[in-house]
Amino acid sequence: MNDKIKVAQYIGAIQDGGAETLVKDYALLLDKNKFDVVIITRWRGKNSANYRILEEAGIPMITIYPSNNLIFKLFNRFFGNHFIPHKLYTIIRKENIEVLHGHLELLHNILPISSKIRDIKLLYTCHSLPSLLFSGKDKKEGVAAKKLLKTNNLLMIALHDGMRKEINEMFDIDNTVVIRNGIDFKRFQNIKESQFEIRKNLGIPVNAYVIGHVGRFSSTKNHDFLVDIFAEVYRKNSNAFLLLIGAGELMEPVKDKIEKLQLSERVLILSHRSDIPQLMKAMDVFVFPSLFEGLGIVLIEAQVAGLRCIVSDTVPKEAFQTKLAVPVSLNESPEKWAEIILDDSVKGGSDGNIDDYDMNKEIKQLEKLYLS
Repeated sequence: MNDKIKVAQYIGAIQDGGAETLVKDYALLLDKNKFDVVIITRWRGKNSANYRILEEAGIPMITIYPSNNLIFKLFNRFFGNHFIPHKLYTIIRKENIEVLHGHLELLHNILPISSKIRDIKLLYTCHSLPSLLFSGKDKKEGVAAKKLLKTNNLLMIALHDGMRKEINEMFDIDNTVVIRNGIDFKRFQNIKESQFEIRKNLGIPVNAYVIGHVGRFSSTKNHDFLVDIFAEVYRKNSNAFLLLIGAGELMEPVKDKIEKLQLSERVLILSHRSDIPQLMKAMDVFVFPSLFEGLGIVLIEAQVAGLRCIVSDTVPKEAFQTKLAVPVSLNESPEKWAEIILDDSVKGGSDGNIDDYDMNKEIKQLEKLYLS
């Protein structure tokens, strides 16, 4: 007899972003004696490092669409609003799901089947700014959340206290829970390879001054401005080298800009990597000029790795946990950013408790929610 609780993590696809990495960590770290975990996605994400890790670990992954080719994309455009909820409900019942935990912009997929799944515990983690996630072009997510809170006792999960307060005010509730986007500290602190070895294996000059960034190539991450910043750093220090880690729709335009600025030989772009801690060890400084973030978990990772971080002040203050994190306004020029990057004497003012982001602690809090 199986007395374990069957939990489904529901997300768009297993890519290499922060939300997907969190889902991967939940699937791997939840107590296997208490929970059986399955991941439900709309699309496949086989090219991602997170997908490979989950596949190797034997975590079941069920996709609503068998492929993301043009035919299925067109089908989704015209029929997805009806097909996805139907397929999701079929999977939920076939897999005997008892807890459904949603991520990203998918609540509107759950709403049409809400009356059929009132026997299921329903949770949702907000990974972005609530003011953006639940309004504007994603207004349907706000509508779905409001209805599911009333009809299905949806439990909202925030990544930090500021987000919790915003969600509570937005939906006139008082029970939003904070589960931090935790990190396995040991992965970032106990790295056997030396910086010299890692750089040599990557083909990065061992004496370079390496500026690093980890993030999807999307407008939010502000790569265009980052390249301008690097151009100024390189103008001041010819040993400068830029290491970009990520994938996404804006990669080619960023590559074009790098080539236009004649910086190609001083830039390395890597995608779908599972060795982020090692890659961070290759860096001298981490630069993160995002337009906005739900939290910016990679910034926490960089601080755990001991990197000095130059960060846009639009990133939530909860991500600034040590004096390593230096906030800079996006209104400042690329030249000013470059000056701050190259001046090691400039420190941040935050002195938080970074141990709050220990994944081993946060996963226990999540387990309590699933069991309650």
